[in-house]
Amino acid sequence: MVNAVIIQTRMTSTRLPGKVMLPLGEKTVLGEVLTRCSKIKGIDVVCCAIPVGVEHDVLVPEAKKYGAKIYRGSELDVLARYYEAALMLSASTIMRVTSDCPLINVELCERVLSTHLKNKREFTCNNFPPSWPHGYDCEVFSFEVLEEAYLKAILPEEREHVTPWIRKKFDIHNVPNPNGFQYNVRITLDTQEDYLKISNLFEMLNNSSEKDILHIYNNLESHNA
Repeated sequence: MVNAVIIQTRMTSTRLPGKVMLPLGEKTVLGEVLTRCSKIKGIDVVCCAIPVGVEHDVLVPEAKKYGAKIYRGSELDVLARYYEAALMLSASTIMRVTSDCPLINVELCERVLSTHLKNKREFTCNNFPPSWPHGYDCEVFSFEVLEEAYLKAILPEEREHVTPWIRKKFDIHNVPNPNGFQYNVRITLDTQEDYLKISNLFEMLNNSSEKDILHIYNNLESHNA
């Protein structure tokens, strides 16, 4: 039984190219994501699924720096790249985290994973419906579920992303936020504005508890209003 986090990452994001290699504290955005994922209890291996192509080569040494396994595959067929990475790892359970969420919450990931394994669900996530901050998103599914998606998904939007077909075909077990809905809080990285906000938030976090992040975020938003 191998529990793996697989992080899809590339350098050719449309709105903010190269965003995962931007500096964040003493690390890059990707380095911060990998550091956090490596701390998730119950996870055996962390892997970066990187597209083939010279423009993406810079991601390989960066991922290796943080102890991640590497898989190179199709840039456009992300589902195939993801499935092939899981196959390489002999993964039985897969957690999906994206590389544009540098403040992914380790404890929440542990909760989603343990809920999935305890209840023996097909698909478990924390964003259906969304109640956690956007940037805390994670999904967990079995290799068999991923393989079925890989073999049966046909539509372009089902191949360009990993879980749309799975979400349509399998029951979804959601792990909600017990403190109420906070999905309007955005701490994911898509634009330069997002990067400036996350950089400021990351600097303000310093040695603060992860539990303080929403309080700090709200203060930051009030200051920028």
